[in-house]
Amino acid sequence: MQPDTNVIDQLVERIVEVVNPLKIILFGSAARGEMGPDSDVDVLVVMPNGVHRRRTAQHLYREIRGLGIPFDILVTTPEILEKNKNNIGLIYQTILREGKDIYVA
Repeated sequence: MQPDTNVIDQLVERIVEVVNPLKIILFGSAARGEMGPDSDVDVLVVMPNGVHRRRTAQHLYREIRGLGIPFDILVTTPEILEKNKNNIGLIYQTILREGKDIYVA
């Protein structure tokens, strides 16, 4: 099952309004077209280097509500993404391989 594109568009719009990211990557079951009734929408939000990732994620969760579907947000920077892109112990490699860019500044 594919995610509702309106919900994805609303999520992207809200993220851009709140934190102005460099890029947003859809990953997980939504990106693979394998969403089930209990699936959530997973996104990686790429912010400029130096941004506090945990605070940014907390801010996004506080500000984004009412989409009608559960979502998970990971926040990273280009520097961290580049440093860890080949680390099989982290999710970045899978995100870069299977994810879909849904916003690029």
